[in-house]
This record gives sequence, structure tokens and C-alpha cells, in this order.
Amino acid sequence: MLVPLGGLLAACESSSRLGSLLPGEPYRPARNEIAAAPPPLTPAPAGEVESSALPPPPGANVATAPPPVAPGEPFPPATGTINPPQTPPQGPVPGANPANRVATAPVAPTVNAAPSAPTRTGLIGNWSMRESNGASCRVTLSSAPKLDLYGAGTSGCQNRELQRINAWELAGSDVILYEPGGGVVARLRQAGQQNFSGATAKSGAPLTMSK
Repeated sequence: MLVPLGGLLAACESSSRLGSLLPGEPYRPARNEIAAAPPPLTPAPAGEVESSALPPPPGANVATAPPPVAPGEPFPPATGTINPPQTPPQGPVPGANPANRVATAPVAPTVNAAPSAPTRTGLIGNWSMRESNGASCRVTLSSAPKLDLYGAGTSGCQNRELQRINAWELAGSDVILYEPGGGVVARLRQAGQQNFSGATAKSGAPLTMSK
């Protein structure tokens, strides 16, 4: 009985390895086929695939491609961030002194006005006469008429010609001093508002007369 039982076990072992080959029975894979079957493949993801490229750094200018243009339509402007051209700053420069930028009108040079023409009334009074030797004396011009002239006199003069003065007159801007008989003693011309300079008629000694 042991021998037929061994043959039966061997037949079962053989049928389990080769599978069921009997008609009408479903196919059963053998043990070695089940162990050798490869694992099922993992399907590819159907969603969006993340790119391994790194995102652009913050602040970078990224221009996007323009959309397709149909024939006859104007080309749309490019999108993206474009830095505008830098313009120089307007206004005062930092640290500059505003007072240095204020334009001032040029100052006209001071011109001494010409002295006004002397008048007979303005000449009346006492004057200081400086002689050629540096000495000073006094000359008085009065408004008292003397023939067709006006009376005059001197005091303290060392020059003998000046001591003879007894009349005067105004001729234009010149003061003419006379002696008795109508002779000219000295002629002085205006040199300032209250200054006259000239010389004696006979000796040519320089004189100045001022108030």
C-alpha cells in the first residue's frame, strides 16, 4: 500500500507544477510561474509634472512670450517688467548751498556826479585862500555892487597882489578877482562843489580857494 500512495503523491506534485490540464477545469498556474511573475508597473502620473528647474530669483525681469498674432492684426506690446530709462534728478543738489545759486544783478560802479555850476548867490561869503608858499588867508566876496562888479576884500594874505583885491565877478564857472582900476589879480576855475583853483595873473603863483 505504501508504493501506490507514493505514486499518487508524485502525481499530485506533478499536476500542481504543470497546472490542471483536464478538460472543463480552469487553468491554474504552476507554483514556479506564480513565483516568477514580475511586479506590476506603476502608471505614469496623469497630472502636472513639477519641473526640476529652480524658480527665478525675486526681482528678476521675466518677459513672457507674446500671444500668436492673426494676419492683419497689430502686433501686441511685449509683456513683462522693463526698467524705464533713468533720468537725471531735477532740483537742488543735496548738500549744495542754495544761497550760492541766487543770481544777483551786477552793481553799477559809482560815478561821482559833476558839480553843479556855481551861482553868484552861492559864492557870497568868506573863503579860505591858500597861497603858493603854503600860507592861508581869507577872501570875502560880497553882494555889494561896485560899478559893474561886486565888492571883495582880503585879510592876512602875504602875497602883495592878493592884498590889492577889491572886486570880483562870476564868468561862467570862473571867479575873477580884480584890483582897483579894473586890473585882473587872479582867475580861479571850479574844481569841486566848494573848491576853486587857479593862479595870479602877473606872477602865475598857484592859488586854491575853498569853503
